[in-house]
Amino acid sequence: MAGPGDGELVFVVDVTSFTESGFVGTSSYNGERVDIDFDTEGEGVFLTSEMSKRVGSKKGEPVSVIVEDKVHTLSRTKSGGSGMRVRISDEKVYYAVGREGGAILRIRKTLLEHRVAV
Repeated sequence: MAGPGDGELVFVVDVTSFTESGFVGTSSYNGERVDIDFDTEGEGVFLTSEMSKRVGSKKGEPVSVIVEDKVHTLSRTKSGGSGMRVRISDEKVYYAVGREGGAILRIRKTLLEHRVAV
């Protein structure tokens, strides 16, 4: 298993209910149920403190969300911070998960590429 800060989170999500601003998907984490709020506000990915440590992300840092659906959607967004609830506030992820009624999500810290101007 990867150490703190160099891992990824994998959620198998099923859409379970709808809210005024989006929908809720249910998954599990460390053997316990976790509800994930999805919306299109573009505010980033909000994780619990323990999840953020596992991924190695801090507020404002880039993270990637890979939605393993029929087309494997990739969204590069930011960490919105840590809190008590998990929330993914990203339009691409919202529509990819909502379209299928669920998906496998992989969340990891995005490594910045250094490019040299030629």
